[in-house]
Amino acid sequence: MIGTALLASAGGDRVKVVLGLEPVFPEARALGRALTVRSAGADSLAVHHAVTVAQPGDVIVLAVGGERSVAHCGELVVRAARLRGVAGIVVDGAIRDRAEIALLGFPVFQLGTSPRGPGKAGPGALRVPVELGGVQVEPGDLICADADGVAVVAAAHADQVRAAAEALEERERGMVSRIESGESTVEILGLKELS
Repeated sequence: MIGTALLASAGGDRVKVVLGLEPVFPEARALGRALTVRSAGADSLAVHHAVTVAQPGDVIVLAVGGERSVAHCGELVVRAARLRGVAGIVVDGAIRDRAEIALLGFPVFQLGTSPRGPGKAGPGALRVPVELGGVQVEPGDLICADADGVAVVAAAHADQVRAAAEALEERERGMVSRIESGESTVEILGLKELS
């Protein structure tokens, strides 16, 4: 699967990066189209509705304004999302049941944890523009999340950037072979000598 580093390298200015979110477990990886969710602080009504309407391969992008006093996602939401074929959840707030989510192997990217549960009264909205860490995410944007971070590519550029990332991945595989054959990265990359 293409990672955030490849997308960021191949896409340049067409790729926005959300900083500060951590994977629930180091190997967590998600790639798919954004199902955006705006939720009230300390409330999870909208994310429950998002899971209900999610399509296989969607990445739920939940904006809660950095709220960390309560968890906005836990084991029950993750189990339901996994059964719907959701590719992952990205939330700029806290989660709970981290150990259980890690055991399920479901990719969640979050701002922290809290054992406190949220309310379920709303308000909230689905498929609206949201902002996470200063980065605007539109419904349908390509989301890639892994241990290196969260990358966002506008839907209009997604196919082109993804193809460029796949080509870069192929080139890097060739570089790995050359490194394993004993060549230095200075030689492979044609880097200039130190002055």
